[in-house]
Amino acid sequence: MAKRRKRKLKTGVKVFFIFVLVLLIGGGYYLFYGSGVELDKYYDEIAANFKNNSDEYKKCLASSDFTEDVFSEKLGNIRDEMIGMFGSDANFEYEDLDNGYSFGKGENYSSYAASVSKLPAVFYAYHLADEGNLNLNKELTYTANYKAGGSGVIQKDPIGSKYKISDLLYKAIRYSDNIAYFMILDEIGGTATVRNYWKDLGYTITYTDRFGNLSPSLGNGYIKEVYKYYLDGSDNAKKLVEDMKISDNLDFVKADDTPVAHKYGEYTEGGGYYNDVSLVFTSHPFALSITSTKGLSNSTKEFFLKVHELALDFNNLYYEEKVNYCLGKD
Repeated sequence: MAKRRKRKLKTGVKVFFIFVLVLLIGGGYYLFYGSGVELDKYYDEIAANFKNNSDEYKKCLASSDFTEDVFSEKLGNIRDEMIGMFGSDANFEYEDLDNGYSFGKGENYSSYAASVSKLPAVFYAYHLADEGNLNLNKELTYTANYKAGGSGVIQKDPIGSKYKISDLLYKAIRYSDNIAYFMILDEIGGTATVRNYWKDLGYTITYTDRFGNLSPSLGNGYIKEVYKYYLDGSDNAKKLVEDMKISDNLDFVKADDTPVAHKYGEYTEGGGYYNDVSLVFTSHPFALSITSTKGLSNSTKEFFLKVHELALDFNNLYYEEKVNYCLGKD
């Protein structure tokens, strides 16, 4: 005699029966032990949790449906306060990395990138290593032609010192080391290969020298690619982000205990430039890139910190309101 095949319940039906069962059990408990108010509160919490796990809710949360015309006055005011901080000497862009919502001022205006240019080069080098086209254990020699001032630690070492490529990548991010950067550039084919690599990713880098130019939009492009790389989970991606989390001048952008992976760029000539591109690891990570001709000073530090504080406030309230918006949708 042939065995009868058991029918499998669809996932949605299973979830519905579990939901009903929880309601019955919880309802029975509160009928015997709780008040009517407590029972209503219990049912509201169960309904909210059930909707939180629905495909419609998740789709809404990841979408750009929550638009500025439904922002609360408080949320809109934080956004406006951030924009109002920027004048002729600074530009910025905030971008939510979950759904792509962004705003800013002078987002596409390019100025001198300074050491932020080290990030796309190091990023490219790590990808070459992932593909087996760059040996991170290979040793390079610090020769006289690489001697340079400015930021870094290798300049204190004697000519002829040897460094693994992995150590040079670390120094280029951690200490913004100019000599490490120049040595890496030569090893990976120069700025032309870095530019072409990023062009294939959809970004345009313009080099006037080995450091090139930067706009807030391009800075956020760097951060978005770093974040996607990090989510892939490779050891090199994790190393890059961990080095960015301890990179110099972190106190310019770390407003509280929220982890920030960043790269700054500073140049004293031409009136002074100070730039930063940051990946801020809230529960809903965001990118924040700021370019300025403010130079390096305490007032610049206060300015950058204030912008990051407002960005954190905006991000937190944005998702608080978006959750309520998505839960309230039919």
